[in-house]
Amino acid sequence: MYLERVRNFIFYILVLFVVITSNAFAASEDLLTVNKTVFIQIIIFLAAIFILNKLVFKPFLNLIDKRVKLTRGAIEEANELEAKVKQIIEDYDAKLTQARVQAIEERNKIILEGQTVAGGIVSKAREETGVLLEEAKTKLEADTKEIKEKIKGDIDGLAGDIASRVLGKEVRI
Repeated sequence: MYLERVRNFIFYILVLFVVITSNAFAASEDLLTVNKTVFIQIIIFLAAIFILNKLVFKPFLNLIDKRVKLTRGAIEEANELEAKVKQIIEDYDAKLTQARVQAIEERNKIILEGQTVAGGIVSKAREETGVLLEEAKTKLEADTKEIKEKIKGDIDGLAGDIASRVLGKEVRI
């Protein structure tokens, strides 16, 4: 809408310029002489430059400046966002590395605690097994003595029986 009005305005100015200059040239007999139409043409030219400057050139240059500023602003904003993203990634990587180190330390700590507990359990089991073995040996020795005591009385009778059978005659011990 605005550009259409500017176009129409420029068109009417040019038509007016052509009409004025054509009448002036038609009236003059010599085309190369300087007369009052030159001053009219200069005034029309300056008016056209002034009007075009106000209506076309300045808005167009302002539009180009705004576009350049927006483009530069968008590029700068993109660069800032890229820098922020890089910083966030670096922070994330640092935190991830720290978490991995902590996890490894915790794992090693748990393994060490497990080994300590396992060593305690094994040593306790060895102690209990040693005690049980000693008790079993003591009981076995006591049972052996008891059985030997019981058999001692029977040994003489058994020895006589065996000797009698081997010799074929009765032997008394």
